[in-house]
Amino acid sequence: MLVSVLVAGATVVAACSDTGGSVSDLEDGAGEEQVMEVDPEHEGEEIELEFWTFVDAHADFMMERAEEFNAENSDYNIVINASVADYADMHDRLLVALQSGSGAPDVVDIEIGRFGTYLRGDVQLHPLTDIVDNHRADLVEERLAPYQSDGVEYGIDYHLGAVVMYYNNAIMQEAGVDVDEIVTWDDYIEAGKQVEANTDAMMTTVETTAPMSLLGLMKQNGGGVYDENNELILDSPQNVEAVQLISDMVHEHGIAEAPPGSEHHDPTYYEAFNNGEYASVWMPQWYMIRFKDFMPDTEGDILVRPLPEFEPGGNISTMGGGTGTAITTQIDEDKLDAAKQFLGFAKLTEEAQVALWTDLGFDPFRNDVYDDPALTEPDPWFNNEPVMTNLLDMFDRLAPEYTGPRYPEAITQLAENVAYEVVEESVDPQESLERAAEAVRSVDE
Repeated sequence: MLVSVLVAGATVVAACSDTGGSVSDLEDGAGEEQVMEVDPEHEGEEIELEFWTFVDAHADFMMERAEEFNAENSDYNIVINASVADYADMHDRLLVALQSGSGAPDVVDIEIGRFGTYLRGDVQLHPLTDIVDNHRADLVEERLAPYQSDGVEYGIDYHLGAVVMYYNNAIMQEAGVDVDEIVTWDDYIEAGKQVEANTDAMMTTVETTAPMSLLGLMKQNGGGVYDENNELILDSPQNVEAVQLISDMVHEHGIAEAPPGSEHHDPTYYEAFNNGEYASVWMPQWYMIRFKDFMPDTEGDILVRPLPEFEPGGNISTMGGGTGTAITTQIDEDKLDAAKQFLGFAKLTEEAQVALWTDLGFDPFRNDVYDDPALTEPDPWFNNEPVMTNLLDMFDRLAPEYTGPRYPEAITQLAENVAYEVVEESVDPQESLERAAEAVRSVDE
């Protein structure tokens, strides 16, 4: 019996689903057909599950979890047939299949920036609330919200995606700044001025064709795209305040600018950061992988810290990017129980959550795995600190994210209009956000 991965389309493109210019959790090369042996002596009922994804590493991850599930489960013998396709092609084909009523896979990865599209009208994804409830007491509740609709869970992510500040400590020390004394955004701005005055570097960069730089601070400040009542809040006072802060960093304080290539996943930006042109950047935890892959000269110098707070006791992190794994309603009814059991095992168990870190390099969203030896080991690249343990301290000050039905359109507005207008054209943040919110609201008119 074989579990096979069939490559169906182009390679995965840059970085972890930052709901804008970047669309995947790992920067992989073109996929190749992979075959993994499954124990032919297994007595359980054979259940073949068609799985679509746009990330090669996700296919590998699910295959490994299937092998483990089969070893521990006598009722079912899961066989995964996984197709890895281009991001846009996969999501478009999925939408057509669901709308036409045929051709959809049993199990599918849906990137967070597209998930809301599949929650409109008659939802054709199976509720997963029951399997999430089996683990809910140990989960970071905020990570579940982006894949909910009317309180029902429809997707399970591969990571928490905690947004953190990455400091190049060599530059910060040269500037005379102790990063652990940066508590507020005012402290960060003052530190940035010291970097400007005492080094050849600039403090930071703000993406102008992707939403992550803006969206991270918007959510941290209690804003975002939607609220818990499913109301669009793109032009809320909290968002205006956050984007105004970013605008001030660029235009008033002179400590920030657009990155080379306009995004933090562009090769020219990697080169610039690697060369010491910037002292810090705020991005999700999964961005740790980029330093090791593309910025080799930063080894040992990067410190991972919480975001500076807007107010005393306020949020010091939120979440960025994500991919929810879902089960479509086109699955054969006799496979549904096995698929749900497998998905819970593959994504939510303690062992699976540890594997999110060891296999994929992502931060788990189970609280109880952060004392596992695999997560407490110091990382020489990041100042020999136990980075995952540091993240745990942020969990009680973690801002949630709510997606809502027009989340994809809102993210497009942030990426294609607001970020560029505010950073490159000095447009008033309130004016830009109001215009973006009106464009999103007009979609349903």
